[in-house]
Amino acid sequence: MITAKPTTSTDPGQHYAKLGQRLIHDVLANSRHLLELVLEATRLSLKAREDQARTAGEHYAMMQARQQLARLGDVLTERYPAALRVAIHQEADTNQTRRALSSVQFDELELMDETQISESVERARALQALAPAVEGPLAELDAMMGAVQGLSKVQPEKNPLRPITFVQALQVVVSQMQLTNQMRNDWMAHMAPALGDELRKLYLALLQQLRHSGVQPLGYALRQPNGRYVYLPPPDSGASPGMEPDPLAQASGHPGQQFSATGAGQPARQPAQTSQLDSLLTLDRLRRLLTGELGHTTTAHPSPAPAASFGEQFARDFESGDALQLPDLPDLPDLPAPDFDATVPAALEALQEMQQVDHLMERLDNQRARPGADSGAGAQYAVLCRQPGGLARALSMEVVSLMVDNIARDSRLLWPVQQFIRTLEPALLQLALADPRFFNDKEHAARRLLQEITSRSLAFNSQQAPEFKAFLQSLLEIAGPLASADIDGPEPFEHALQQLQAAWAAREQVSKQERLRAIEALQHAEQRHLLAAKLSGDLSLLPQIDKVPAEISRFVLGPWAQVMAQARLADQTGSADPGRYREVVDALLWSAQPALTRLNSARLARLVPTLLEKLRSGLSLIDYPPQQTRAFFEQLMLLHQGAFKSSPTAEPLPLQTESRPALRADDEPWVAPLEAAESGFMDVATSTGAPGAMPGANGTHTPTTPAGLAVGTWVDLLLNGQCQRAQLSWVGPHGKLFLFTDASGRTHSMTLRLLNELIAQDRLRVLTQQTVVDEALDAVALAAMRNSVDSRL
Repeated sequence: MITAKPTTSTDPGQHYAKLGQRLIHDVLANSRHLLELVLEATRLSLKAREDQARTAGEHYAMMQARQQLARLGDVLTERYPAALRVAIHQEADTNQTRRALSSVQFDELELMDETQISESVERARALQALAPAVEGPLAELDAMMGAVQGLSKVQPEKNPLRPITFVQALQVVVSQMQLTNQMRNDWMAHMAPALGDELRKLYLALLQQLRHSGVQPLGYALRQPNGRYVYLPPPDSGASPGMEPDPLAQASGHPGQQFSATGAGQPARQPAQTSQLDSLLTLDRLRRLLTGELGHTTTAHPSPAPAASFGEQFARDFESGDALQLPDLPDLPDLPAPDFDATVPAALEALQEMQQVDHLMERLDNQRARPGADSGAGAQYAVLCRQPGGLARALSMEVVSLMVDNIARDSRLLWPVQQFIRTLEPALLQLALADPRFFNDKEHAARRLLQEITSRSLAFNSQQAPEFKAFLQSLLEIAGPLASADIDGPEPFEHALQQLQAAWAAREQVSKQERLRAIEALQHAEQRHLLAAKLSGDLSLLPQIDKVPAEISRFVLGPWAQVMAQARLADQTGSADPGRYREVVDALLWSAQPALTRLNSARLARLVPTLLEKLRSGLSLIDYPPQQTRAFFEQLMLLHQGAFKSSPTAEPLPLQTESRPALRADDEPWVAPLEAAESGFMDVATSTGAPGAMPGANGTHTPTTPAGLAVGTWVDLLLNGQCQRAQLSWVGPHGKLFLFTDASGRTHSMTLRLLNELIAQDRLRVLTQQTVVDEALDAVALAAMRNSVDSRL
């Protein structure tokens, strides 16, 4: 049991920081004892398995594992605290959310060796084995640790004491023991449940300590029927930060995140349905497929029969009770029925006729749900696997089917786009058999085509969006014929991709020009800012700058430095002081000192008209707001009036007492009103909605940092209660200005400060930091991992 005396501090943040450090210190200090308890429970479990062994081989294996554990136990417990410390620090340093079972990604598999694959599967098995013991206390601990860490929302992946940390440390020390693979498997299989029991006790003790220290959780964990958790606000004290209802998710039509019992965030999108046949896909087989170790026999495919008329095809495919079938592939047994017919022209026309969408969707669902659709599939795959190269071909088809199903179930895509991706499955199946490079080449024409279609479709969050019909029409006319084509290589996909890009480029020409004008305006603002910062730094060194009121010095070092910079950027003559705006500074600073101007009021009288005219002309260069111009002139006139009175009645403006407010290069640029209009610039006033419209995410959405945003990222932007879909089109070289463009070509630009505020308030939410296709393939790798975990040791 970990205990500690509660402490008090006037600074809650400092108190929580010290508390978090003390928690980790105590866990590390007690980690040796924790592992001793785990090893003792493991020894007893191995002995019980030894006593129940049905064969001499199993009895001997368990006895050997138990004896080796007894011999090496002291070494394990001695090394575990250091390994755990490293694992905790690694978890604290990473900014990426790990998967619930592993961090393996599809495109990484080709680079992994068998040892790394085995370790990933081993870690996943251990997490799965211990999850039932810890899920309740861990979900509550996530909410507590979020408060300790000063987070605004519950983020389980930020919890440094989640189970994966302890499992990784255990893997490290076990790997140092030079065991056989079988003995290591036996150890880990019995250690994982024992570790889960001890972690449950640890988490309960930590929760008690946190409550005793006065920590209030960010929210309460609610277990969903699917076993995952969402986090809700405390019912009595009102909504905690980040726990409000989620109008952004409601407006955009896609959910936030849910969390598994092992504390890793998972996108809460509908997963692919599990096939009724026994899956061939495991992580090791998938790796061998990508590296070409399984071999691959290609086949030719005959051209399909001509398509029937729309009415006949639609009636046959969607009104009859016949199962949908793939086209015959020579040298292969009959394959399981896909979700969409291979010839597909009728389906494409049905998608084109938007009034039939609901009816079509209903018929498709009925086709998929019909019992016995997959009957005999396992036997068919078994026949295929016995043929030369059959395993590779069967795995290729399974990977394609899973990938397509993952894309077609992605809730970010509109239903017609999802179904159009399904129509491409037969073509992709043929391609995978003829050209296996499709899987491991991200630049393959077919992958690029899928990527372009899915990425561009993210521009639309409604079928009623103005540009969506034209987008869908281009897919049907250009890429649609692939569904019934004879595919023996990437050329048809390359041709379709080039045609689509040409069609989209023609439609986007107008919006492209608007986007370029917006970028040009923002680039000019940033260039002016950098030059103004340099000029402002020089002006801040003038001895007179500290002798004038604060309003005057701020004007000189701020707006007027922008005027001087604008004049220099526009100058073509090479003048050292274009427009003579630098001369105005000396005159202005002198005129703003009544103690001096009273001594020469005649000079001031001659200077004022010229000075004011020059100030007005300079401010017009940067389109300085009239209201702010009037306010400055009123302050300046008060100073000038004081010079003509021997005893001024008005109080003089206060002198500069704080540090000189010179512009800096790392400050956010000022955007002139004309530039703001050109780029759709948003400020705090235009971005905020009604007081009650600030959305949260029920604690299930993990905010993204601006540093994680890349050009091309699609976001949902909540403006005036309306959710708008936009793409990040440009980021300033210094990361201070951001430009987003929606599907209609309208631009929205903002400063880094505003972007941070919108993200913190969950008014700007990233749809994904990974492409739809890459995410679908990673889901395939995750399915392979789960199959590997579920397979027998």
